[in-house]
Order: sequence, then structure tokens, then C-alpha cells
Amino acid sequence: MSSDKLTDKLTDKERDSIAKRFDDISVYFIQPSQIHREYKDSAIAIHPEKVDYIQRLSYSYKKVGDHIKAMEILNKAVDIDTAKGQVNALQYRAWTLLYYYRDYEGAIKDVDLIEKITGDKYSACWGEPCGLQKGEALYKLGKYDEAIKEFITVNEEEEKLGFNITDNHLVFFYLGRCYAEKEDYKNAIINFEKSLKGAYNMFPEAYYQLGLIYKNQKDYIKAKECFLKAKEMPEYKMNEPYFERFDEVFPYMIEKELKELN
Repeated sequence: MSSDKLTDKLTDKERDSIAKRFDDISVYFIQPSQIHREYKDSAIAIHPEKVDYIQRLSYSYKKVGDHIKAMEILNKAVDIDTAKGQVNALQYRAWTLLYYYRDYEGAIKDVDLIEKITGDKYSACWGEPCGLQKGEALYKLGKYDEAIKEFITVNEEEEKLGFNITDNHLVFFYLGRCYAEKEDYKNAIINFEKSLKGAYNMFPEAYYQLGLIYKNQKDYIKAKECFLKAKEMPEYKMNEPYFERFDEVFPYMIEKELKELN
């Protein structure tokens, strides 16, 4: 008998309860495991339109390295969600496309769609401003002027919401990277220094980038000072447990620069 036949006589409340039970049981098993996915599949079979269950199933496939299957499942969640005018799954996909798949065009497209659906210039994609992620995608595509505009918009929108934009160290850092790529070193330095204020003066990536600029300008004393500061605080670097951030600095990179200056 098919799952459809088995659930024909269930009320919506009963269906929700049974599906939730399967989903709750799944969390007792490690996310990449087969049994975790089997319980998730059971929950979805009972409640096939439940976006949260579908989205979380995609995590399991992603963690075992089956990224094609993970995206197929996530796309299904996004289709269901956006058909209802919701963007939660879409926000997660934008974050995933940027950091896991390095699909910059796809991430930009998703952020634009989020804005279109919500009518808001500012929203969060998996704990970060969606505009930050769009700006990073534009930066990686070499569209520095567009990226700068996006980062500035993030700050403007957060100011309207009453946030302290000094805390936006990543926004200022990537503004600095864009200006550095444009060889506008004055504005690059200004923004890297702003990123240090937001990171409480402990942000090795910013010191490393400042060191590169001063080295380029042949100010070797300042360059060495910056590289040494970067070397002193490796525990504060942009270290994410599941993905590598753009322009993350590693000890060997700092050592290489210091060796060249000695």
C-alpha cells in the first residue's frame, strides 16, 4: 500500500503529529547517517509539503559530499516555499550557493529574488545580511563597483534599523578588498581600519591586507608591523567550521611575507 493510501484517512493534525515524530527521531542519529535520512524521508512521505523537513534532509547529503543530490532536494524546498511567497529556504540556498558551491551568479540571483518577494532591501541569509553575500559574490566576479554599492547599502539599511554598523567588520573588510583591487589604496586602508574597529582590533585578515598595501607602497616598516600583528592573533582569523571564507589568511601566507621583508 502506498504512503498516500496509508495517510488518506489521517486528519491534518494527525499527519503533522506523525511526521513530526519521525523528524524528531531523526535528530537522535548523526546527520550524515543513512538512518537519519530514512527518518527524514519518512517524515516527508507523511508531510510532503513541509519545507523544513525537506531543507534539513539536504544537509545530510551535503555532509556526505553528495552535493548534487543535496541541491536537488534543496531546490524542491525552495520551489515549495517561494510558491507560497516565503523565502526561508531561498535565503539558505543563497548562502549555500555562495560559500559551498561558489556559484556567484546563482547567489546573486537568489538574493535579488528574495528582495523581489519580500519587497525589502534588507534581510538575513542564514545569519548574515543577504546584501553582504551578494556583495561578496559581485566581488568574486570582479564587479567591484557593484559590490561596493551593495556593501554600502547594507550599512545604510542597518543604520535605519538602529544597528551599530561598526560591528560590520566583514562588510568593511570586503569594501577594503574591492578598493584594493581597484588600486584605490586610500579608501582600502580606511575600510580595513574600520573593519578592525568592528573586530575589536583583532582581525588578522585585515592586518594582512594592510600589510600587502604598505608593502606595495614600499612602506616596509608599516608592512612588517601589520604582518606581525596578523601573526600574533591566528585564533581570531575568519575560521568557519564548515567552509573557507574568501581571503581567509593562513600562517604560511604571513610567514612568506615576513620572510620577504627580512
